[in-house]
Amino acid sequence: MRIEGGGYDMADVESVGAGFGIDGDAMLHAIKTRRSIRRYRKDCPERALLEKVLEAGRFSPTGSNAQNVSYIVFTERTEELRALAMAELREYARDEESFASVFPPPMSRERMDLADDDFLFKGAPALILTLSPNPVNASIASANMELQAAAMGLGVLYVGFFTRLAAKSAALREYLGLAEQEQLVTCLALGWPELRYLRTVPRKKAKVSWR
Repeated sequence: MRIEGGGYDMADVESVGAGFGIDGDAMLHAIKTRRSIRRYRKDCPERALLEKVLEAGRFSPTGSNAQNVSYIVFTERTEELRALAMAELREYARDEESFASVFPPPMSRERMDLADDDFLFKGAPALILTLSPNPVNASIASANMELQAAAMGLGVLYVGFFTRLAAKSAALREYLGLAEQEQLVTCLALGWPELRYLRTVPRKKAKVSWR
Protein backbone atom coordinates (compact mmCIF):
# COMPACT_ATOMS: atom_id res chain seq x y z
CA MET A 1 0.00 0.00 0.00
CA ARG A 2 1.34 3.41 -0.94
CA ILE A 3 -0.11 6.74 0.22
CA GLU A 4 0.85 10.09 -1.30
CA GLY A 5 -0.30 13.65 -0.80
CA GLY A 6 -3.00 15.21 -2.95
CA GLY A 7 -5.58 17.97 -2.71
CA TYR A 8 -7.20 19.27 0.46
CA ASP A 9 -10.26 17.61 1.93
CA MET A 10 -12.13 20.07 4.13
CA ALA A 11 -13.72 17.14 5.95
CA ASP A 12 -10.33 16.89 7.70
CA VAL A 13 -10.92 20.22 9.43
CA GLU A 14 -12.04 19.87 13.05
CA SER A 15 -13.26 22.50 15.48
CA VAL A 16 -10.96 23.22 18.41
CA GLY A 17 -12.81 24.06 21.61
CA ALA A 18 -11.61 26.85 23.89
CA GLY A 19 -10.79 24.37 26.64
CA PHE A 20 -8.89 21.94 24.44
CA GLY A 21 -5.39 21.06 25.50
CA ILE A 22 -2.99 18.29 26.50
CA ASP A 23 -1.64 18.19 30.02
CA GLY A 24 2.04 19.09 29.75
CA ASP A 25 3.21 16.75 32.50
CA ALA A 26 1.28 13.83 30.98
CA MET A 27 2.79 14.58 27.57
CA LEU A 28 6.33 14.68 28.94
CA HIS A 29 5.72 11.45 30.85
CA ALA A 30 4.53 9.77 27.65
CA ILE A 31 7.72 10.86 25.87
CA LYS A 32 9.87 9.57 28.73
CA THR A 33 8.16 6.18 28.81
CA ARG A 34 8.43 5.35 25.10
CA ARG A 35 10.95 2.58 24.44
CA SER A 36 12.45 0.95 21.38
CA ILE A 37 10.77 -2.46 21.10
CA ARG A 38 12.67 -5.47 19.78
CA ARG A 39 10.27 -8.30 20.66
CA TYR A 40 6.79 -8.48 19.10
CA ARG A 41 3.75 -10.68 19.07
CA LYS A 42 3.08 -12.35 15.73
CA ASP A 43 -0.41 -10.91 15.21
CA CYS A 44 -0.44 -7.76 13.09
CA PRO A 45 -2.21 -4.61 14.36
CA GLU A 46 -5.53 -3.88 12.66
CA ARG A 47 -5.36 -1.69 9.59
CA ALA A 48 -7.54 0.93 11.31
CA LEU A 49 -4.87 1.37 13.99
CA LEU A 50 -2.10 1.71 11.41
CA GLU A 51 -4.19 4.31 9.59
CA LYS A 52 -4.35 6.34 12.82
CA VAL A 53 -0.57 6.14 13.04
CA LEU A 54 -0.34 7.42 9.47
CA GLU A 55 -2.72 10.27 10.33
CA ALA A 56 -0.20 11.46 12.91
CA GLY A 57 2.38 11.57 10.14
CA ARG A 58 0.06 13.28 7.68
CA PHE A 59 -0.74 16.11 10.08
CA SER A 60 2.90 16.68 11.04
CA PRO A 61 4.45 20.01 10.07
CA THR A 62 6.57 20.29 6.92
CA GLY A 63 8.84 23.10 5.76
CA SER A 64 6.95 25.67 3.65
CA ASN A 65 3.89 23.44 4.10
CA ALA A 66 5.29 21.23 1.34
CA GLN A 67 3.48 18.13 2.66
CA ASN A 68 6.03 16.11 0.74
CA VAL A 69 6.22 12.97 2.88
CA SER A 70 4.89 9.70 1.47
CA TYR A 71 4.62 6.27 3.03
CA ILE A 72 5.00 2.61 2.09
CA VAL A 73 3.29 0.24 4.52
CA PHE A 74 4.10 -3.47 4.75
CA THR A 75 1.70 -5.84 6.47
CA GLU A 76 1.14 -8.74 4.03
CA ARG A 77 4.53 -8.78 2.32
CA THR A 78 6.72 -8.12 5.35
CA GLU A 79 8.32 -11.57 5.11
CA GLU A 80 9.34 -10.97 1.48
CA LEU A 81 11.04 -7.71 2.40
CA ARG A 82 12.62 -9.30 5.46
CA ALA A 83 14.19 -12.07 3.38
CA LEU A 84 15.44 -9.74 0.64
CA ALA A 85 16.88 -7.26 3.13
CA MET A 86 18.80 -9.94 5.02
CA ALA A 87 20.12 -11.41 1.76
CA GLU A 88 21.38 -7.98 0.73
CA LEU A 89 22.87 -7.31 4.17
CA ARG A 90 24.78 -10.59 4.08
CA GLU A 91 25.99 -9.83 0.55
CA TYR A 92 27.41 -6.46 1.60
CA ALA A 93 28.96 -8.02 4.70
CA ARG A 94 31.04 -10.47 2.66
CA ASP A 95 34.04 -8.13 2.69
CA GLU A 96 35.02 -5.06 4.65
CA GLU A 97 35.10 -2.65 1.70
CA SER A 98 31.55 -3.34 0.53
CA PHE A 99 30.31 -3.33 4.12
CA ALA A 100 31.95 0.04 4.79
CA SER A 101 30.27 1.49 1.69
CA VAL A 102 26.93 1.04 3.51
CA PHE A 103 27.93 1.19 7.16
CA PRO A 104 31.01 3.40 7.61
CA PRO A 105 33.19 3.07 10.73
CA PRO A 106 32.84 2.78 13.65
CA MET A 107 30.10 0.33 12.62
CA SER A 108 31.52 -3.18 12.22
CA ARG A 109 30.29 -6.52 10.94
CA GLU A 110 30.94 -8.02 14.36
CA ARG A 111 28.10 -5.93 15.81
CA MET A 112 25.56 -7.61 13.52
CA ASP A 113 24.07 -11.05 14.06
CA LEU A 114 23.99 -12.09 10.42
CA ALA A 115 22.92 -15.63 11.36
CA ASP A 116 19.63 -14.23 12.63
CA ASP A 117 17.11 -14.13 9.77
CA ASP A 118 15.21 -11.45 11.67
CA PHE A 119 18.13 -9.30 12.73
CA LEU A 120 16.74 -6.17 11.06
CA PHE A 121 13.02 -6.14 11.88
CA LYS A 122 12.99 -8.14 15.13
CA GLY A 123 9.82 -10.02 14.27
CA ALA A 124 7.69 -6.90 13.78
CA PRO A 125 4.61 -7.78 11.67
CA ALA A 126 4.22 -4.29 10.18
CA LEU A 127 6.60 -1.74 8.69
CA ILE A 128 6.12 1.90 7.75
CA LEU A 129 8.70 3.44 5.42
CA THR A 130 8.80 7.22 5.06
CA LEU A 131 10.02 8.94 1.90
CA SER A 132 10.69 12.60 1.32
CA PRO A 133 13.13 14.88 -0.51
CA ASN A 134 13.38 16.67 2.85
CA PRO A 135 14.71 14.32 5.56
CA VAL A 136 13.64 16.70 8.33
CA ASN A 137 10.00 16.55 7.22
CA ALA A 138 10.00 12.74 7.17
CA SER A 139 11.79 12.60 10.53
CA ILE A 140 9.20 14.84 12.18
CA ALA A 141 6.40 12.71 10.76
CA SER A 142 8.13 9.57 12.01
CA ALA A 143 8.52 10.94 15.54
CA ASN A 144 4.82 11.85 15.68
CA MET A 145 3.83 8.45 14.31
CA GLU A 146 5.91 6.72 16.94
CA LEU A 147 4.23 8.67 19.74
CA GLN A 148 0.78 7.96 18.30
CA ALA A 149 1.61 4.26 18.04
CA ALA A 150 2.87 4.19 21.63
CA ALA A 151 -0.31 5.97 22.81
CA MET A 152 -2.34 3.09 21.35
CA GLY A 153 -0.19 0.43 22.99
CA LEU A 154 1.90 -0.46 19.96
CA GLY A 155 5.65 -0.93 20.04
CA VAL A 156 7.95 0.78 17.55
CA LEU A 157 11.59 0.45 16.48
CA TYR A 158 13.53 2.76 14.18
CA VAL A 159 15.41 0.39 11.84
CA GLY A 160 18.35 2.55 10.83
CA PHE A 161 20.31 -0.40 9.47
CA PHE A 162 17.59 -0.96 6.87
CA THR A 163 17.43 2.65 5.71
CA ARG A 164 21.20 2.69 5.16
CA LEU A 165 21.00 -0.59 3.31
CA ALA A 166 18.10 0.53 1.10
CA ALA A 167 19.96 3.69 0.17
CA LYS A 168 22.71 1.56 -1.36
CA SER A 169 20.98 -1.60 -2.57
CA ALA A 170 19.63 -1.49 -6.12
CA ALA A 171 17.70 -4.70 -5.47
CA LEU A 172 15.88 -3.21 -2.49
CA ARG A 173 15.10 0.03 -4.28
CA GLU A 174 13.69 -1.89 -7.24
CA TYR A 175 11.60 -4.08 -4.95
CA LEU A 176 10.22 -0.99 -3.18
CA GLY A 177 9.50 0.69 -6.51
CA LEU A 178 11.56 3.76 -5.68
CA ALA A 179 12.37 6.24 -8.40
CA GLU A 180 15.99 7.37 -8.68
CA GLN A 181 15.32 10.68 -6.93
CA GLU A 182 13.17 9.24 -4.12
CA GLN A 183 14.82 9.18 -0.71
CA LEU A 184 13.90 6.64 1.95
CA VAL A 185 14.36 8.43 5.27
CA THR A 186 13.09 6.13 8.02
CA CYS A 187 11.80 2.62 8.57
CA LEU A 188 9.49 2.05 11.53
CA ALA A 189 8.89 -1.52 12.68
CA LEU A 190 5.54 -1.80 14.47
CA GLY A 191 3.56 -4.40 16.36
CA TRP A 192 2.14 -5.43 19.69
CA PRO A 193 5.01 -5.63 22.22
CA GLU A 194 5.76 -9.04 23.65
CA LEU A 195 6.79 -7.42 26.91
CA ARG A 196 6.20 -4.19 28.81
CA TYR A 197 8.76 -1.95 30.49
CA LEU A 198 7.88 -0.80 34.00
CA ARG A 199 10.14 2.24 34.24
CA THR A 200 11.77 4.93 32.14
CA VAL A 201 15.46 4.96 31.20
CA PRO A 202 18.17 7.36 32.37
CA ARG A 203 19.44 9.97 29.96
CA LYS A 204 22.49 12.17 29.86
CA LYS A 205 21.96 15.77 30.93
CA ALA A 206 21.01 18.05 28.06
CA LYS A 207 23.67 20.43 26.81
CA VAL A 208 21.91 23.75 26.94
CA SER A 209 23.30 27.24 26.43
CA TRP A 210 20.86 29.92 27.62
CA ARG A 211 21.38 33.26 25.82
